[in-house]
Amino acid sequence: MDALSEVLRLARFAADVTLDATAGAPWCVSVPASSTLARGYLVLEGECRLRLPEGQELRLGTGNLAFLPTTPAHLVGSDFDAQAVPIASLQRAPLAGEFVPVRLGGHGPATRWLAIAATFERHLADPLLASLPPVIAVDVASASPVAALTAAVGLNLTASDAPAAGAAARRERLAELVIIEALRRHIQSMPAGGKGWLAGLNDRYVGRALALVHGRPGEPWTVEKLGRQVGLSRSALAERFGLAMGEPIIAFLTRWRLQLAAETLLTTSRPVAAIAREAGYESASAFAHAFRRAFRKSPSAWRKRARRRTA
Repeated sequence: MDALSEVLRLARFAADVTLDATAGAPWCVSVPASSTLARGYLVLEGECRLRLPEGQELRLGTGNLAFLPTTPAHLVGSDFDAQAVPIASLQRAPLAGEFVPVRLGGHGPATRWLAIAATFERHLADPLLASLPPVIAVDVASASPVAALTAAVGLNLTASDAPAAGAAARRERLAELVIIEALRRHIQSMPAGGKGWLAGLNDRYVGRALALVHGRPGEPWTVEKLGRQVGLSRSALAERFGLAMGEPIIAFLTRWRLQLAAETLLTTSRPVAAIAREAGYESASAFAHAFRRAFRKSPSAWRKRARRRTA
């Protein structure tokens, strides 16, 4: 499995359409900041603009998708001088499994757009999210999931219809595929010579090494062993990885193991000593020191915080 797919799988990436809107100019929708949701906006017909708090603006046309991996407060609309409508006031619960479209704005040129919300386990999605800019805009008009998602939303029930079996689950999977396609196209469009996790994915050898590290983190990897797996010498892979990622392979592997250990602490009752050994540490104290440095909490405090939230 490739590194992007592995990170999305482990981070429990999920997405769904939260709004199917047709807006006539002038119109404006306000979206609050969120520490838990990533946001996407897919324009099906017409055009609109997106404005971030720093004043950055993007113009989106038909087939364009804007994705905000972290969500500051922002505006979406045709005219930012129009009265902003909170997005929460537009969202409707599905009716018998079917999505309810909404209308807003004036009588000017219309734009049909979908709002998509995505969730991740943030500490596991960090390699991806930390490498992305505040917003990406990608043309996904030709992507097959977009056509399928367009057909999947909307109110299609008649008085004699039964809800389509699996409609909601299908819509969720399609929304996820649209976001993944946008991420894939963004990665492919990146210029050569960049640094970071996304740049590493674009490198033939570094991308393979990342896939191995993400897919089999518990294996006793060495740079030499990874080099044999990807087809490079130890020194060549070390140099290539450092240039693309901006850090040594073992430093990256150590951080990824700590992120997986953080998830194990949240989701299991396994002893800290066992988790420490799995993360490659000879003692629980060495693991605790490294964990505190990475997450600003001890392993036991991290686990207790999760239990308090669940309660």
